[in-house]
This record gives sequence, structure tokens and C-alpha cells, in this order.
Amino acid sequence: MEDYPLKTKKGIWNIGLKAGLLGAFLFGMRYALRRPLQWPVPDTISPAIFATKVLHTSTGQIVYHESGGGQPLLFVHGVYPGASSYEWSKIYPEFAGRFRVLAPDLIGCGESQRPKARLFAADYVRMLADFIHATCGQERPIVIGSGLGAGFCVYLASQHPELVSRLILFMPTGQRNLGRRRLSWGTALASRIPFVNRLFYRNYHVTRTAVRLWLTQQAFVDPGLVTEEMVEVLTTCGRQYGAEYSILNLFSGRLSFDLEARMKMLTQPVALLWGDQAGFPRLEGAYRLQPSIRNCTLLILEKTGPLAPLEAPARLLEVLNTQLDGELGVFKVV
Repeated sequence: MEDYPLKTKKGIWNIGLKAGLLGAFLFGMRYALRRPLQWPVPDTISPAIFATKVLHTSTGQIVYHESGGGQPLLFVHGVYPGASSYEWSKIYPEFAGRFRVLAPDLIGCGESQRPKARLFAADYVRMLADFIHATCGQERPIVIGSGLGAGFCVYLASQHPELVSRLILFMPTGQRNLGRRRLSWGTALASRIPFVNRLFYRNYHVTRTAVRLWLTQQAFVDPGLVTEEMVEVLTTCGRQYGAEYSILNLFSGRLSFDLEARMKMLTQPVALLWGDQAGFPRLEGAYRLQPSIRNCTLLILEKTGPLAPLEAPARLLEVLNTQLDGELGVFKVV
């Protein structure tokens, strides 16, 4: 009988704790189910001299930026929260005087359509093929890509060699590089649970704080080079309605494929560009990939991370100019 008051207090405390957790869960679910506001995308997402156009493909509506004349030069960005063609916006305007520059937002990213659909790597390859057919006609573009976008370009060039004249790839990945998957099973599982995945995405990936932390701690080698403009553009793109679907496809593993196998199938000239301080994909992968490609140049960019097009545009621009002027090498540190 003496223990009864203590047990009663513990029971009341346990009930209160469970009620509090349930309330927090329901509040989070309400937030996850709420349709986010349509934020206006900053004008800085693309240079003013470029025309913004819309193209309908079999995968969805693509928004892209175009300027210049001559051989098509296609820039393809990576896939991550807040991704868009803005990633290459500090570089591609420099080529509009010599090339017809095209910079699309991939489906699910930037200002392009963001369908609630289970898309796979093959769907992005089909989107790129549709885009090249519609915008380049019989001309074979030079394709410059980064990250998983560069991986899609490899997939495209191996499947449709008639569509690509050559490839310049900055740290390409297939999310399953060298026979190993990058994403943990826990992340893949959580991304497939309805409502929970949306809540996780909005609260932990595309807040201004989260974007800033990712840029300063993972994407940039020198955090002092991160600007408010970068944070604003990535946050705004990442919080558009439907922007989470492409990232959930990424986290679930649907966008993964064997990059190494696809690289071995390439017949086009390839330039591999790699940052020496990237956590993933690691530099060791570049050393392994280069010998498997028939005509491949490898250039290592010192003190550079995975978002070099924004962090070190002048250095990357110099490398791209050298490659596009036709100076080929086997290995070089720049």
C-alpha cells in the first residue's frame, strides 16, 4: 500500500509523456501534410542575358536557359536539396560567345516540373535524350555535368552515343560507385515511409540553417566563400511544392546505377575533373575509373570540393576553356 502513490505518479507521468509524444507526432504530421507556399524563385538563378524557355518532354516540363550560337554546349547540374542550373550559373555565361549554351533544370529541380512520381535513373536519361533531340536537332552537343547529373550524362552517352560528341564530367557518381551503395538502408527505408519522409525533408534538409550548414561544412572547402545569394537560391528551390519528390527518389536508391559499368561502354572522349578534398565521391574512384575509359583525361583540382562550380568558378572555368580548346592530357593537377 505504501508504493501505491509512487506507482500512481509514475503512471500519470508515463501517460503524460506518451500524450506529449503523440501530440508532437500529430503536429508534425499536420505540418508534413500541409501544402507549402510557392516561393518566387530569385532572378539570380540565371544570368539576365539568357532567355528562359520551357520544353515539354515525356518525363515532364523542363525549364532551361539558352544563349549564344554555334555548337551546343549543355550544362547539367547535380541532384541534391535545392539543386538547379544555378549550380553552373557562374560559369556557363562565359561560353555564350563561342557556343550555343543550354542549361536546363532537371525534372524535379529548380523551376522545372516536380512530379509526384517514382522516377529512376533511366527516366532522367530519357528526359535528357528528349531535351537534346528537341533543342539540338542533328548536332551532337558537348555535355558538361556534375555529380549525379554527370552520372546521368554518362548513362545517356553509353546508351545513345549518337547524341553526345564528348563529355566533361566533374566528379560523376551513380550513387553506387565502384560496386558500393552510398546510402544506408535506414535512409532508404525512411524515404519510403509516407508523410515521415516529407516531414524529415522539410525540417532537416531545406531550412536556411540546414542549407547553410551543408554548404559550409560539406559542399565548400572554404566556408567563407558561401554567399547569402547561394543560401537563398538553394533554400527557395528546395522549398518549392513537390521539390521533395526528386530527393526522396534519390534517398530511396531509385536513382542509383552502376556508373563504372556505364563508363566502360563510352566511345566518346572524356575529361574527368575531380576535387581533391571531396568526401564523396572520393578521389580514389577517379584513379580507378580513368584506365577503364578508352580516351580519358584526368584533372585534379586542388583545394576543391563537390560544389566547385559555385565555390571556385574561375579555376574551373580555366580548366574548361583548356579542354574545349582541345588541349588533351592524361593526368594533371591544377
